[in-house]
Amino acid sequence: MIIKTKEHVETSVEQVWEEYSKLRPAERKIVAERILLDKEVSEDFIDHVLIKKAKQVKGKSVSLEEYKAGSRKGKA
Repeated sequence: MIIKTKEHVETSVEQVWEEYSKLRPAERKIVAERILLDKEVSEDFIDHVLIKKAKQVKGKSVSLEEYKAGSRKGKA
């Protein structure tokens, strides 16, 4: 069993970001398309964006599930 430390994860993330940053625009587009076409990965991105947006809104705190349910009904 391999246990990753926080430092190991941060190093891995930095390496991925550096490699992505080196890509040409056409290559970045391909990566973005693959992310969007992968349902699980794209949902992760959407969740992170929703969380970031929700943190900027003042008012009652709601769970991500409540927010998503409201968004689907056109309430959020």
